[in-house]
Amino acid sequence: MDSTTQPTNPSPNIKGSKSVLHIGGIPVEFPYQPYGSQLGFMSRVISTLDRAQREGHCHALLESPTGTGKSLSLLCSALAWQQNCRSKQLHANLVHSKPAPEAFVDPLGHGGGFVPEMEPSGNPEAAPPVANGKAQKKKNCPTVFYASRTHSQITQVIREYRKTTYRVPMAVLASRKHYCTNEQFRGTNNIDEQCKLLLKNKEVGCSEFKNVHKVKGHPSLQKGGCHEAHDIEDLVKVGQVVKARSLAEDAQLVFCPYSYIVNPVIRRAMEVDIKGAIIILDEAHNIEDIARDAGSVDVEEDALIQLRTELGQLSLLAPIIYQPLQEIIQDIISWMGSRQNTLEKHEFQHYVSWPRVVMNALSGWTGDKALRELQEANITQQCFPILQECATKVCFIDFVAAVVILILVNIVILPHRKAVKAASDSELGEPHLTGMSATMLEGLFSALSYFFSGNGLHTFDYQLALQRFIKRDAGNASGGWTFTFSLWCLNPAVVFKEIGDLSLSVVLTSGTLSPMSSFSSELGAPFGTCLEAPHVINAESQVWASIISSGPGNSPLNASYRTADGYAFQDSLGTSLEEICKIVPGGCLVFFPSYKLMEKLCSRWNETGQWSRLNAQKPLFVEPRGGNQDDFDSALKGYYDSIRQGHKPVNGRKKRAKKVGLNNHTTLECAENSRKGAAFLAVCRGKVSEGIDFSDENARVVIIVGIPFPNIHDIQVAQKKKYNDIYKSSKNLLSGSEWYCQQAFRALNQAAGRCIRHRYDYGAIIFIDERYRQERNMKYISKWLRNSIRQYDNFDKSLDGLKSFFRDAKMVFYLDRLEIDNLKTSTDK
Repeated sequence: MDSTTQPTNPSPNIKGSKSVLHIGGIPVEFPYQPYGSQLGFMSRVISTLDRAQREGHCHALLESPTGTGKSLSLLCSALAWQQNCRSKQLHANLVHSKPAPEAFVDPLGHGGGFVPEMEPSGNPEAAPPVANGKAQKKKNCPTVFYASRTHSQITQVIREYRKTTYRVPMAVLASRKHYCTNEQFRGTNNIDEQCKLLLKNKEVGCSEFKNVHKVKGHPSLQKGGCHEAHDIEDLVKVGQVVKARSLAEDAQLVFCPYSYIVNPVIRRAMEVDIKGAIIILDEAHNIEDIARDAGSVDVEEDALIQLRTELGQLSLLAPIIYQPLQEIIQDIISWMGSRQNTLEKHEFQHYVSWPRVVMNALSGWTGDKALRELQEANITQQCFPILQECATKVCFIDFVAAVVILILVNIVILPHRKAVKAASDSELGEPHLTGMSATMLEGLFSALSYFFSGNGLHTFDYQLALQRFIKRDAGNASGGWTFTFSLWCLNPAVVFKEIGDLSLSVVLTSGTLSPMSSFSSELGAPFGTCLEAPHVINAESQVWASIISSGPGNSPLNASYRTADGYAFQDSLGTSLEEICKIVPGGCLVFFPSYKLMEKLCSRWNETGQWSRLNAQKPLFVEPRGGNQDDFDSALKGYYDSIRQGHKPVNGRKKRAKKVGLNNHTTLECAENSRKGAAFLAVCRGKVSEGIDFSDENARVVIIVGIPFPNIHDIQVAQKKKYNDIYKSSKNLLSGSEWYCQQAFRALNQAAGRCIRHRYDYGAIIFIDERYRQERNMKYISKWLRNSIRQYDNFDKSLDGLKSFFRDAKMVFYLDRLEIDNLKTSTDK
């Protein structure tokens, strides 16, 4: 996600201070004087859409570093192109809608008594719609879908949208968790099930749902209203509740998380039509993994048994729908039991969010062998369509985890018709699938539908697996055996190609798409446009990027598995970090390749006293392993608080510096006071490395230890490497090793991007590992950073360069920071 400060045109009256740019023959209204990189970026967007319109499809890979105003550029260029397309089509419709010649001679007989005008007059947008308006609108005016990873990132993009002059009917897709206004259930873990039960209760019902009609025509959502460009919080304030049944074809701009575009079941259930649409996938550096995950499923035996029980209860009410599903789940359970004795022990491990899961044994099949195994479970190519029809009916009625809200301007918010019918036809207390079971059933049939699609074309793109795990949780160190039925998609093109074929254009964008060469082959879609945009900063003066290959005493630093377990490396790394922390002001982010290595280092440093020495330089915070959001939020808050405390001016000297301008004494006093800061130890691909804005003092240095290769002991990683080696030639894929390497450096580039967050930011990016000195590794680092990386002969010279950079940066950027602060203060007034 990308937003940036552009002080060249700071007026809060954005509409009055807009720039009208002519790019590719299209007028683009932009709220600021654009950077050169923004002009180039918007030019690529418009040329891609022009080509897509001419040729039927054209997709783009657009990388623009964080802080370059990427989101604003995307919105303005895409909406300008859409507006131009709509205007041309309206004009074309009017020109071609000429009256019959007889109307001029006999207006009463052929024109209703009115003499037609030769040329259209007035506002062409006021013309009546042509016949078959829905299909025509979809064909001639593509909807723009702007998708990102999380709801918080969507909120950030909508803030950027508010800066533009463009106002079109918009929609926001989100879950009940974000939209529900029922105070009794809002914020609860089982909000989907509670909502469903309330809707089934005809006598009590949901009070918020009953009042939903009052939202119609709410002034704040009307044209010119304060929430015309609205985000999730605005809609909750107005009173939006539960999922929507609305006229999706009226939305010209839709914001949503990835799953509502990538997951076909959610698309179909909510009638999200992407045919002929413009799809922007922001923060798309992980889109290959997201597509593979969307086509895969892992189901534990205990969960299957629970699903079988629930389906059995429902079979008493509707045996035609539920009994075939109950029987097929029973057949899968029986198949798992019959294959448990055939499992082979493996050294592979598979880590997921806490509780930790370690794999002990596995059996796997692909292609014809996988087909035969599924036949043993009575799942065949011939019978699957019948089972899928039953599952689809169940998912429409009982699938609640993917329930969303589709909110449109000027449209009454009503529930999805299928869900409403199910609720109104149900009796109070009727058995129903729980949210967990419904989600699992949907995931199972979604993966199977891809597996059988194309008349078996994709069976070799899948790995069917039966796994035996030792599942450990915090309260049970020994754990117990768990068996899992898995169907892994090894080819993301199985999922993504459909999206590329349906849409007019897919724009994949991120601050860190590099390396780019894998996207086309992995996703099965040609990308006619590729761009690695330059940064808006001066990389030579605002970034100190360096490789540190040896520590104090010239001891080599290499975090590969061969040397990372050695005490010599661990101790040298700890001392190196301590010396760096003595120099760097503010916040320090340290990224490790894995939780395993980070925990091993922390343990060693606690034993040797290095932890205390590091903590004396900067208070240490550690990214918690697992998905507990509260633990992560607590660590992040502690990190921010420590930096803010250290950045406070001493005895009002910051104020005196403002009066006298650039004064060496006062500037260095502020620098000394802010040096303490804090350090956050985290992992590449973790929460700290993605989607969090560590601007200014929050990240004056990003240190990347080692190269974050995916875990080679993860069975899915090993299977993916093997798959790419087998089909390298026939599917034009990267080799397994090349794919493996690109995954590592894409994660590295994402972590490195935490440092520079806007035009006036500055900081250091340090790569600690001697392997970075090799040219084959350097070539994968983002283009904007690659040419600025320094290499020194020894550790001491590296520290001298680091000291010099921060001394000069403080002097150069101190006044710039004061000017921006004063500017913000004056505009706030």
